[in-house]
Amino acid sequence: MAQPVTTIGELVVIALKAASGRQDPFCIFKLGSAAKKTKVDQNGGKNPIWDDQINLPVPPGITRLFVQVFNRQAAKENLISEGHVDLHEVLRKGEHDGFFPLVMNGTKAGQIYLELTFYAVSLMAK
Repeated sequence: MAQPVTTIGELVVIALKAASGRQDPFCIFKLGSAAKKTKVDQNGGKNPIWDDQINLPVPPGITRLFVQVFNRQAAKENLISEGHVDLHEVLRKGEHDGFFPLVMNGTKAGQIYLELTFYAVSLMAK
């Protein structure tokens, strides 16, 4: 009996930088039930640079990556922006880089530059 497919591949997300943000930011990426976060850019201010790689398993049927940007202040973490990234292009072509919009309470709150690469299970097995 065949086992149910739990993943169709792996998504590599490189959170390179953001624009028009603020504070000491870090990102959390959520895909299906998996969530991973980047390092904090201390004093990153309005234009943080992370250059941090996150690897996430891609479950079948999941086509949106959820992004949250937080500010770390002492023992507290405050949400400062969030957004969704449509994964159809990266799942089809294997790569997709660019700036993606972020919002906070329905208002524009900057953008994040991501380098996305998708490795299908069949390619990972080779």
